[in-house]
Amino acid sequence: MKRFFAAALLVLLAACQSTPRLEDDTRYVRLARVVDEHEFTELERKQAEASRPSDTHVGVGLSVGTGSGGSFGGVMLGMGSSIGDRRDSRNEPPQVANGANRFTVQPLNSDERIEVMSYGKYKAGDCVKVLVGHPTEFPRFFELKPGEHCE
Repeated sequence: MKRFFAAALLVLLAACQSTPRLEDDTRYVRLARVVDEHEFTELERKQAEASRPSDTHVGVGLSVGTGSGGSFGGVMLGMGSSIGDRRDSRNEPPQVANGANRFTVQPLNSDERIEVMSYGKYKAGDCVKVLVGHPTEFPRFFELKPGEHCE
């Protein structure tokens, strides 16, 4: 049984090592030029903030225990909250309420136009590296590596 688990672990480890990083996956990452930037107004940002779900979460727990021999063990009450907790998660798309802007990009050698939400500062004509068409990830920009440029 130990050999089976060891072999399964080695296969899983090998599979994880062979998976390319998201920004290196040539199936979904392309070089593109920024065509347009839409900077949201303060009114649009306030409306977006008002319409998003609340960041307030409260939890309450109660536990009762008994000791050995039928004696009373005690009561425990717990409470927790995360009011206004700002999450900096890379797994969430950029939000208008938090300062994101919408950029329209055009991949090189293509007529396709793609809209990408980002906190970055880009202007029309900038060369960018963009993730598009991924089945589970949202469109986003990556830093250009040395030697990568639009021609």
